[in-house]
Amino acid sequence: MSEPAENNTSKNDLRSAVRTNLFGRLSRLCLKELREILRDRRTMITLILMPLIVYPLLALLFQRILLGSYGSESTIEYVLGFENKQIASHFVDLLAQGDRALRAANQLERPSKEAANNTSPLRWDKITNKDAGEKVANGSIDIAILANTSPKKSAQQNPRQPVAATLICKLLYRQGSPTSQAALEYVEERLQALNELELRRQLQAANVGVSLPAKIEPHEIQPDKSTTFPLAAVMPLILVLMTVTGAVYPAIDLTAGERERGTLETLIASPVPRIGLLLAKYVAVLTVAILTAMVNLVGMAITVRSTGLDAILFAEASLSLSVVLKVLALLILLAAFFSAVLLALTSYTRTFKEAQAYIIPLMLLCLMPGILCLLPGIEFTGLLAVVPLVNIVLLARNLLEGSVNPTLAAATVVSTAFYILGAIAIAARIFGTDAVLYGGGASWSSFHRSSKQPRAVIHPTIALTSLAALFPCYFVLSNLVTRGTERTFDVKAILGALVTILLFGGIPLVLASLGRYPFNSSLALRKPKMLAVAAAGLLGLTLWPLAYEIVIAQQALGIRAMGIDQLASIKQLINEIPEISPWVLLFTLAIVPGICEELFFRGFLLCSLRSVISPWKAILITSLLFGLFHVITANVLAEWRFLPSTFLGLVLGWLCYRTSSVIPGMFLHVLHNGLLLMLAHFRPQLTDWGFGSEAQTHLPAFWLLASLVGGAAGIFILKTWSRPQPVPA
Repeated sequence: MSEPAENNTSKNDLRSAVRTNLFGRLSRLCLKELREILRDRRTMITLILMPLIVYPLLALLFQRILLGSYGSESTIEYVLGFENKQIASHFVDLLAQGDRALRAANQLERPSKEAANNTSPLRWDKITNKDAGEKVANGSIDIAILANTSPKKSAQQNPRQPVAATLICKLLYRQGSPTSQAALEYVEERLQALNELELRRQLQAANVGVSLPAKIEPHEIQPDKSTTFPLAAVMPLILVLMTVTGAVYPAIDLTAGERERGTLETLIASPVPRIGLLLAKYVAVLTVAILTAMVNLVGMAITVRSTGLDAILFAEASLSLSVVLKVLALLILLAAFFSAVLLALTSYTRTFKEAQAYIIPLMLLCLMPGILCLLPGIEFTGLLAVVPLVNIVLLARNLLEGSVNPTLAAATVVSTAFYILGAIAIAARIFGTDAVLYGGGASWSSFHRSSKQPRAVIHPTIALTSLAALFPCYFVLSNLVTRGTERTFDVKAILGALVTILLFGGIPLVLASLGRYPFNSSLALRKPKMLAVAAAGLLGLTLWPLAYEIVIAQQALGIRAMGIDQLASIKQLINEIPEISPWVLLFTLAIVPGICEELFFRGFLLCSLRSVISPWKAILITSLLFGLFHVITANVLAEWRFLPSTFLGLVLGWLCYRTSSVIPGMFLHVLHNGLLLMLAHFRPQLTDWGFGSEAQTHLPAFWLLASLVGGAAGIFILKTWSRPQPVPA
């Protein structure tokens, strides 16, 4: 009886030793790739010398642009706005007197260039009291001058002495504009000199009251961002391009370079899986890209801080440590994505020159959306939040400007993370192809041809790539569905159900059909045992109280649940549900999501991942993805849904694993959603019967006890009368 136990122990020890040995080989391989790439002079030039040269030059360029130094001093012209010609003439005459007083006070023998040439640096434009602020904001004029005279005499003044009327001026200038502030300084200096001259003249006369010929009140006007060139957006674009550039040479050298030198075949012969070799190269490329991003970000921060450009470029946000760290996190995401893309592209090439020929169009492709983000009036919307590169540049620009939408920021991070998974999957598919490693006539079509022996499950590369494409499509379409106040709730629910059918149901069925994969193995569409379906039904009826208590526990632990806006929208939704047909609710929000989401997450994705990793790892990954998809829904960031949705995903994944079928999970999912919807639909009747109140927080203890007993019974049935089947290769 002890021999089987001893055999199992020896097998486990052997597997542990193999894993440890493999991990050690991969670690040494990663260090080897990093040492080789960091010793190269070209990597050091991109990593260190480029930031030392680029950012000081950019600082000089920005200073020249911002200070308006496009020509000689004689060509500088300030545009002032007045309500009429009379006030303009009087004000300009006062400025001329002030200019003479200023030169006399400063003991300037020679007149200014403007006086010598009989010219003036001032030009005026007609404004009204209503459009003065708008013209200052959009840059049509540098200063708006709203003036009126005050001829009243003071009681302490000598009545025999005539007192000149004081011109009271309200000066509107543009915040952050050096030209507008220079014009304000020009006007203030001359009026101050004139006022001081008049003050001295009046003080010399005995028993004469003092009055000033002009009094100014500067008022700051916020600039109109839609009509100005967004210099703050230039810095994120430069950081993105420098980060991508830092990953280019390592990616080429570690793939096409090794193949051209003839060392790749020797490396393939080492006792390390090909996916391990790819991951080692990926770590090396990603490390260099991250180091490049860090060096460039630090170089940019030091440059703008030392030159004083941070307050002008980045407005109210400035360049604080928290902003720098957030931008660095975005650049790390971008580096991870482009490192995988570059490896996929360079793994296909045979020579260094061929890889460079492919990289040039990719760099141009990176430049185009980045330049698009610099156009005035480009706003960060739901569609742009899922567009690669564009979302990173726009989010970094908003971070530097101090205005970030949490939902769009989360959509940017999540979509980029999915793109990373898809890019790594494609790179692994290409790197492991014999036609690329040993052949000379490989074509792109060879990467997606089906093998001679068809697989029973869909390849993980295809699954991860589909997941990367699914999220942006789902995010954009769900936003389009919920947009528009003229649509009623039932219309939005029907449109949302169509989106769910198209994406979560259509993608797995189409891919399985095109690849001729068996539905029973690739999508787990096997006929289950009736006892398993009954156990799933029992779990579906008893899981919702536990999910509800998880939400309450989040709030008790200080984890943010629902905001005020979300609570208001949920209350409005609950009030609308009783007015909608229960059949519409069940079909759109219970049956369709229960079937289609289970088909994608537990049928398509779980089966695919189980072919390469252990069942529990696959269940955990799909559960986390399931919870993540329920966080970002439409235009609302519902982070409070992550834990309960992940909990439900773990139960559904374990159910699919135990029964080897996705159908019991569909039944559980439909029952769970349907029960919650019916409780909301018949809430008024249940309240009248005493089954709930708005003041109640936790569920009754009897409900929780019944939930625990029912859930334990369902798990016991599945553990006793079901046996998991391995996923065929």
